[in-house]
Amino acid sequence: MRRYIIIFILVSAAYFALACGCSRKPASDNTVLAKVSNRFITLGNFNARFAKLPSYYQGVVEKSKKRYLDDMIVEMIFYEEAIRKGVDKDKELQEVINEAKKKIIVAKMIKNEVDDKAGVSEAEMRKFYEDNKNEFKTPPMWRASHILVATDKEAADILNELSQGGNFEELARMHSIDATASRGGDIGFFRIGQLVPDFENACMKLEVGQTSAVIHTKFGYHIIKLTDKREPSVEEFDKVKRAIEGELKRRKRSDLFDKLISDLKKKYGVEIKENASKILEESSATQAKGS
Repeated sequence: MRRYIIIFILVSAAYFALACGCSRKPASDNTVLAKVSNRFITLGNFNARFAKLPSYYQGVVEKSKKRYLDDMIVEMIFYEEAIRKGVDKDKELQEVINEAKKKIIVAKMIKNEVDDKAGVSEAEMRKFYEDNKNEFKTPPMWRASHILVATDKEAADILNELSQGGNFEELARMHSIDATASRGGDIGFFRIGQLVPDFENACMKLEVGQTSAVIHTKFGYHIIKLTDKREPSVEEFDKVKRAIEGELKRRKRSDLFDKLISDLKKKYGVEIKENASKILEESSATQAKGS
């Protein structure tokens, strides 16, 4: 009987704990986290500031929110002390604040009138792609393997082995002094201008699978095997879509920005005096003498 009573108590306690946990409401945005003088930092204040952080810093703060709250408190007490001492009324500081405020307001207007209107549609991107396909052509590319040695005689001996059925990749691993030796001499794909001219010219004359005669460059003596070739082709739209979008946005933004300046100059009757440049030059010369 005692055993059943104990089980009943344990079950009842677990049920009560579960019920309490389920009924607990999450803290509201008005929940106070800290008090500084007569001001409060609420959960809403904390979350709003956290949301404005770059994603990287959000990850850092997530690991130590208490420390970030301490930083907010320190900032608040510094601000309160600065106001109490009248630092905000400093003339030089007011000039800096006014200049910063002006730049922020201008930046916001430019965002509204230029950036937010510089969107690019899918149709515009596709039209640009179709009209400028030549800009998205990939150049011809070659892939080759080579065996590099220090002397003409070594190269001639290896070429002789190849002519008798020797395996190119194995001979490259055994004899090549180049870093590609461990890959059987494979240098990967390249396009014109990436390698020394004599090496490239030799590749241009080969068919896929063919091996060259001994080629001398500043690096030593090469035997080259052309292993693949890619003809010029046009990149698919999806691969260049992001680049097209960036270019069209840049152009549209530039046009909108120039138009905004032109319209505002007309609206506010801007006139630059003919002798303005001369006055500025004379002013600069006077200042230079004074310094």
